[in-house]
Amino acid sequence: MPASRPSNAVLDRTFAALADPTRRTLLERMGRKPHRAGDLCRGLTISRPAVSKHLRVLREAGLVDALPRGREVVYRLAPSAAGIEHARAYLERASAFWDRALDAFKAFAEQEDSE
Repeated sequence: MPASRPSNAVLDRTFAALADPTRRTLLERMGRKPHRAGDLCRGLTISRPAVSKHLRVLREAGLVDALPRGREVVYRLAPSAAGIEHARAYLERASAFWDRALDAFKAFAEQEDSE
């Protein structure tokens, strides 16, 4: 888990990248194994240039690496995936906040019922 809180820009970029269902599909495919861009296009209803744009967003968010292999480029999940770690830490903090808020509300509601 990151030692410090990331900037809002890091979280925004990560969540924006994950918000699109096509990008999530691409990430799932790369989670199984690295792929060439052409292979990632298969089965999608969007053009190859559109897939390239999605891959650029994923690279800029630090979620994907592009590895040159001769004339081809192979895409894989970024080993460091700092964006995912920052998002995970943010969600853990938010979850803890909601847990405390809901516990406080429950205690308040129970107190009101007993009065």
